[in-house]
Amino acid sequence: MISKTLLDRIFSELAQPIVDGIGNASGENANFIGPGGVIIASGDSARIGTVHEGGKRIMDGECDEVAITEEMATALHGSRPGYNGVVVYNGQRIAVIGISGDPELVKPVQRMAAIAVKYEIQRFIEMNQERSIVDRMKAEIREVAAQMQVISINGSIQAAKLGEKGNAFKIIVTEMRRLADQIKQITDKNYRAER
Repeated sequence: MISKTLLDRIFSELAQPIVDGIGNASGENANFIGPGGVIIASGDSARIGTVHEGGKRIMDGECDEVAITEEMATALHGSRPGYNGVVVYNGQRIAVIGISGDPELVKPVQRMAAIAVKYEIQRFIEMNQERSIVDRMKAEIREVAAQMQVISINGSIQAAKLGEKGNAFKIIVTEMRRLADQIKQITDKNYRAER
């Protein structure tokens, strides 16, 4: 199950570029419809935030696709003639992709677009998971560097107590502190570069 937070990121980062790509490829208006049938992205910006009745039926699980004719469009609130179909990821209804136009003509384009959207969402989710793993690893590395700093400070105190006998230990402690600082600088630099 995809979390609401991840779905919101998918909608905010992918929906409009997907719709724009479909529109450019098909020459028709495309809609990316989310929960409740709300149009999240569209080639027609006036439709964003409105409810697409055909998309709502699909998202509610009443059907997987709706071909909307001219006659049907007058009866379905917020709908125009076209073809709409569900995008399913791991058994979860994620969105509806709708393409305006003659339903019979745009149906194959919509089906190909829905498959492409599914793979784009999968790629996005996998990248998000990889980013989370890398972020956890960086946090663990920063934690190790912080622990090295504490150990080096404690080591410096012990070396100072030993006087002349602690000189060799001071060199090791100084090197530990230098390495900890270097690790912190590298992880901080990479963290800033990614944001």
